[in-house]
Amino acid sequence: MTTNSINNSFIQNGMLYIVPTLTSDNIGTAAVLDGAVFNITGCTFNITAPNNGTVNGVFDEAGYLAACSAVSNATLGTVINPAQSARLTTRNSASIRFGRVEITAKMPNE
Repeated sequence: MTTNSINNSFIQNGMLYIVPTLTSDNIGTAAVLDGAVFNITGCTFNITAPNNGTVNGVFDEAGYLAACSAVSNATLGTVINPAQSARLTTRNSASIRFGRVEITAKMPNE
């Protein structure tokens, strides 16, 4: 699951940091497993979906809920993703016409 939370991405000393966090730190371990609805912060469904999230001129509520929230239910066997990471975008701020972007990441050993 990706968010625009400052817990998951920030700039310090000119360096971009992308830091994973645990969803259970926000809503608790029991909620991740059963009985919770988690709304994703900064959801960009309205911006990135075709026709600004509308179908035949009507807002696509089902699409929005599927893209911008997660539900846990032990009976159905659904859990909320236990890890969160950063959502980064250059929309309306930067673009790359030619060239490439290189990313160096440290991956966990375990």
